[in-house]
Amino acid sequence: MVQLILRLKVAPERATAVVRALRAVMSAARWHPGWADAQVDRDLDDPHALHYREEWLTAGDVAREVGSDRFSRLLELMETAAEPPDLRFHFVSEVRGLDYVAEVRGEQNPSVA
Repeated sequence: MVQLILRLKVAPERATAVVRALRAVMSAARWHPGWADAQVDRDLDDPHALHYREEWLTAGDVAREVGSDRFSRLLELMETAAEPPDLRFHFVSEVRGLDYVAEVRGEQNPSVA
């Protein structure tokens, strides 16, 4: 899995319009092969900051997206930021849950008490 994570600072009067534009970019991603999830949020601690996240199944999927017109729209939004945006790609090789806790703790049947 690959996570695209963007933190974007915008002028307060532009926040609603930028959220709307990010949602349009996000909605278009849903129809692309390899898309897994996406989300846009306002930062509760900083009213000027927005967080945008996409998840893709493979590195190939996200590479294809970076070359797409849809991603060009995301880059255009980044150019309107009040400060340089923070864009990161997290290449996640494994995701585990309670099975990992049980393995580390040496337990047979993991459960939440």
